[in-house]
Amino acid sequence: PVGGCVEGWAHCTLRGGGGLFEYILLYKDRMMFQIEQATKQCSKISLTEPWDPLDIPQNATFEDEYSIGGPQEQITVQEWSDRKSARSYETWIGIYTAKDCYPVQETFTKNYSVILSTRFFDIQLGIKDPSVFIPPSTCQTAWAERMSEDCSW
Repeated sequence: PVGGCVEGWAHCTLRGGGGLFEYILLYKDRMMFQIEQATKQCSKISLTEPWDPLDIPQNATFEDEYSIGGPQEQITVQEWSDRKSARSYETWIGIYTAKDCYPVQETFTKNYSVILSTRFFDIQLGIKDPSVFIPPSTCQTAWAERMSEDCSW
C-alpha cells in the first residue's frame, strides 16, 4: 500500500456551478476550508468523513489486472473494489499500479446521483510545498456553512 500523508491533508480544486473552488482539508483538525477563487470568500466546515489513506483496504476484492497505455509506454495496474457477493454493486473502486501500489484512480458512489471520481497524476513522494495547506487570510473570518457549488462530495 501507498504510504500516504500520515496527518491526512488534502488540497484540491473543483469547478462547479460556474465557480472555481479550492478546498483545503485538514483531517487532523477535522476542518475543511472552501475558497471561492474569484472573490477569495471562504467557508470553514467541520469534516465528518475519515481520512482516506489511498491504499487498498484489507477486505477489498481483487477485480482485474491489466495494462494501460500504448506500446513501450504501458504500466500494469490492478483494480480493486469493495464489492461483496450479497450486494449488486460496489461503492468503491480503486485502480493502483501493480509494482508500487501508487493510486491511479478511485471512484466512490454514495448513491445513484452522487459519484466522486479522482484521478491521480504527477505523483511525488512527500509534500513539495506545505504552504498549500495554510488557509488564506480571508479564512480568518470564514463563513460557517458551505458555499453553493451545484455538486456535493
